[in-house]
Amino acid sequence: MTDARSSDIQPAVQAKVPALEQLYELSPTANATSRAKIAALYSHKSAPHWNHPAGDRLTHEDVARLSAFASEFAGARGARKPYPGERILAWAQSRIAATPLFRGRVGEGIDLARCWTELPTTTREDIASHAEQLVPDDVPLERMIIYRTAGATGHALLVPQDALAVACYLPLLDFALARYGVNTRFAPDDTACFLVGSQRHTVTYPTVMSGWAGAGFAKLNLFADEWPDAKAREEYFNHFAPRILTGDPLSFADMLEAGIGGQPKALVSTAVAMSSALKARLQVTYGCPVIDWYSLTETGPLGYACPLGHGYHWLPHDVHLETLDETGNVTTATTGRGEITVTGGRNPYIPLLRYRTGDWGRIDFDACPCGDPMPRLLDLEGRAPVRFRVGGSGRHGWIGTQDVATVLRRYPLVQHSFEQASDGACALIYRALAGASWSRGDLEAELRALLNQNVALREDAELGRRGAVDKVIPYVSKLMEE
Repeated sequence: MTDARSSDIQPAVQAKVPALEQLYELSPTANATSRAKIAALYSHKSAPHWNHPAGDRLTHEDVARLSAFASEFAGARGARKPYPGERILAWAQSRIAATPLFRGRVGEGIDLARCWTELPTTTREDIASHAEQLVPDDVPLERMIIYRTAGATGHALLVPQDALAVACYLPLLDFALARYGVNTRFAPDDTACFLVGSQRHTVTYPTVMSGWAGAGFAKLNLFADEWPDAKAREEYFNHFAPRILTGDPLSFADMLEAGIGGQPKALVSTAVAMSSALKARLQVTYGCPVIDWYSLTETGPLGYACPLGHGYHWLPHDVHLETLDETGNVTTATTGRGEITVTGGRNPYIPLLRYRTGDWGRIDFDACPCGDPMPRLLDLEGRAPVRFRVGGSGRHGWIGTQDVATVLRRYPLVQHSFEQASDGACALIYRALAGASWSRGDLEAELRALLNQNVALREDAELGRRGAVDKVIPYVSKLMEE
């Protein structure tokens, strides 16, 4: 549902206007009240132009498992140590044995407790290049759903997912919201949440959330062309009055400028770093907390901002976090920042074994004055929001990184850096997937149409492979810096 750094989870294939019956079919546990909620969101006179059928796909058995996960999560959070506990070690042992990529890299008979820091790491490139080798032998493939990361802060990935694993976001979000005094006990006729975007193109749909008692949910695009008329956005928000709004800072800034948003009880900010000035304006305007949320599509939620401002609290109970320097050595809160590295999680199709996220910070295992016993991520290097100016002028003279990502993800690029210079000129440096067949001319033409100007393309086969001196920043705008 919500996703940081990689923004909201987006299905890999976009479709035409969905039929209402399609939406019902994708929410198999929805009762009559929840179906009526879907219909109301879908058919309201001010509704946007929907373009994708979506739903949580949960069965009644999944809902029971989700409830069990929520209970386990509530009882399993507590103080952690810098090294993985027995649960994580047992999980890692089973996934190494079942997963082709891990078997080849790690081998068998390894004493994980003794050799943990010697285990090889995995990266986004492993998912981009050979995700099929990360799918364990013992998982039921008929449940697999392919999601695409939004690509707002790095190159988009195709990530195998499971509907129940995605639904497990909700208990984690419930906990974070409760820490800010926000109630998430919903009824089926409530509107729980709007996920707000502001892009040229993104998927939009209405649905309900089984994990929130079948309450309403919609993924929306604020871009004016997606709505029936100038007043429709404000009317839609005011009519349904979602209790929670999630989105990235640029979307919230556009929402603020347009004077829409209803009366939410909380704003959950995902994907990239939010400035303190914007957060203050949002809090004053909407009269509710603005909660920073750290999550990636590959990992799920990892942290939420401490209510007292002491970094991000490690959120899920079933992952182990560590920070590694460029050479793979573990760093500590006192020795310096390292790359946040994740083991564990709920996604059965992409087990995470020392997965390097590309994000940097420190982990403090000491107790926090706010009362949450879980460790904190400090000095988390949030990725600043970036926009690019389109050649020429006009109402839509700027676009966001997700619009560029929509083009780039159609091509087999493993890594990239897209930059707009202070004079407005644009350039793309990229590393392509070895052996892939694609047209550089087509990519050039799509970028030219999007930016209304030529974009210089340069291939660099070693991009991202040069260690600390080659930390790739996927999107840079010198215009915004000025």
